[in-house]
Amino acid sequence: MSLSADFAFTQGSLGDYADCARRFELRYIKRLRYPALEVNQALEYERRLRRGNRFHKLVQQHLLGLPADLLAASLSDDADLARWWENYRQHGLAGLPRERQAEITLQTTLGGQRLLAQYDLLALERGGAAVIVDWKTGERVPSRQYLQSRMQTVVYRYVLARAGGHLYGGEIPPERIRMEYVYVAQGGQRVSLPYSAAEMAEDEARLLGMIQAIGEAAEFPLTEDQRRCRFCTYRAFCGRGEAGDLREFVEDDDGEDDEGIALDFDQIAEIEF
Repeated sequence: MSLSADFAFTQGSLGDYADCARRFELRYIKRLRYPALEVNQALEYERRLRRGNRFHKLVQQHLLGLPADLLAASLSDDADLARWWENYRQHGLAGLPRERQAEITLQTTLGGQRLLAQYDLLALERGGAAVIVDWKTGERVPSRQYLQSRMQTVVYRYVLARAGGHLYGGEIPPERIRMEYVYVAQGGQRVSLPYSAAEMAEDEARLLGMIQAIGEAAEFPLTEDQRRCRFCTYRAFCGRGEAGDLREFVEDDDGEDDEGIALDFDQIAEIEF
């Protein structure tokens, strides 16, 4: 069994493979439906997902031209969301180039396969900065080291360098690219990650190696790190125990774990390709 002809690699699918090859196989090759809850406290989990989705929709509407005050007036039912919105209004767009593309998808090819990235916001200045903005609604701000190693950072910067030239007015030098994670629940705090030609070469080698390994794989083994199974919806297929406790995660996770262990509410609703 192999990947479908229309399959495109994303930061989500590559992150799944990096976490657990078996999860990648079950999700993207066998296309099995989720057999288990991702976490305990399912109602709270769904509430967080809905709030995160609502925030992203508000930002999209604002960037398409709807007045910020009008959008703010719809938030009287949710104090936390109203606070996030105010932080976005005060700090979210500060210092960004004025040529902006919201909710845009770019793709390139690597190793004969499509590689795709869906961006919250691209802010570009022809001949100047090319900024990737990703809105985060989490309650903690991870370390730069953690964010630097995220598959999202790797894929988003690489794809923009390879496929964003038509938005920039020509090829984008990697040194003009930076990725900014904006934590609206933390006062709009930013973590800015610049790029370089050397990093781009490293990222290309890493991504190509993963894509080739997937294409050549005869089997997809389970991860040996069972911490990765706590919030995996496929653990029932593998006999890897019960769902992790959402309250424990929210209270104790310091954002320093590997990407697959951390429960990223901002990415759960990512469109699947």
